[in-house]
Parts: sequence; C-alpha cells; structure tokens
Amino acid sequence: MEFAFTLRYRLATQDHDYDELSAQLAAGGCEDALLSFNRAGNLVLDFRRPADSAAAALSSAIADVQRALPASELIDIRSGFVSN
Repeated sequence: MEFAFTLRYRLATQDHDYDELSAQLAAGGCEDALLSFNRAGNLVLDFRRPADSAAAALSSAIADVQRALPASELIDIRSGFVSN
C-alpha cells in the first residue's frame, strides 16, 4: 500500500537553498516527498510512501529525513493515512 502524509520541520538555518535541500533529501531516501516551505519558513514534506503499514511508512520517512537533515526538528505530522 501507499500512504500519504505530511511532515513539517524547523530547519537549523533560515537560509533555505531549495536545490541543496532537495538533493540532500533525495540522497537520504526521500525522493517520494514533495518539498515546500510554509509562511513561517518551515520545511514541509508531502509524502506518498509505499509500506506494509502506516506506522512503517511514517517511521521510515522520519528516519530518512533525520539522516538527510540531522539538524532539523520535526514539529508536526499530518495525516488521515490515506492508502492506495
């Protein structure tokens, strides 16, 4: 199944280089996330991640982001855990 959810992160620096962040996230296993920034300057990642369960999808995405952006801080998780 594929699960849709959003993770929102506070970054260590306010200087956001979209291309650099995209490359870091892709290299870290987050190529299934759509990257954007909200008005507060937080990183917003919209995932559509295949997994056996919602918990597995969420935990693997969080681990991948932490590995790619170790100084980031998870501040919000949003999901209705829609699966396809």
